[in-house]
Amino acid sequence: MEKVAARAGVGKPTVYRRWPSRTALVGDVTRRAYLAAAPEGQIPVPEAGHVAHAVVAWFRTHAHAVTDPDNSALVLALTAAAAENPRDADSLYRDHTRDQHEALAALLRAGVEAGEFRPGTDVDAVVDALIGSTLYLLLTGRSAEAPERADGLVAALLDGIRSSPDEGAWSA
Repeated sequence: MEKVAARAGVGKPTVYRRWPSRTALVGDVTRRAYLAAAPEGQIPVPEAGHVAHAVVAWFRTHAHAVTDPDNSALVLALTAAAAENPRDADSLYRDHTRDQHEALAALLRAGVEAGEFRPGTDVDAVVDALIGSTLYLLLTGRSAEAPERADGLVAALLDGIRSSPDEGAWSA
């Protein structure tokens, strides 16, 4: 925080008024970097019957942005901070993950309502699996694989929630 204050030409209290902790500062930097790397990372609005395609398009963008070398170190630092402090974990979720989680869950619910996915699908669990799989690849040092694995990861989840097994496997 001292280095940030010095570089900005302000006092440390000024920095702490904006960001109450190092985690909050790093979280804000990460969010801004993510948005700069993936402005199209917002959840797309699909045509009827094409929710699966919208999900994989979002996931490709998300995986690329999160695993970008300029962002991945920050994401890992935030993960470590969240593991150390439950208050930081809550604020990081609220400020950085919740909007994406809720928007993707709404997209999947639209797929359920349209009959594309099974009624009763636990969409929050599917979203957790999608977002968590990218973090898993980061934590295991395989972040370069994430964008290429997007289709397979999404297909494995979406095939499992298809409303009709007769539709066959999902594909891009």
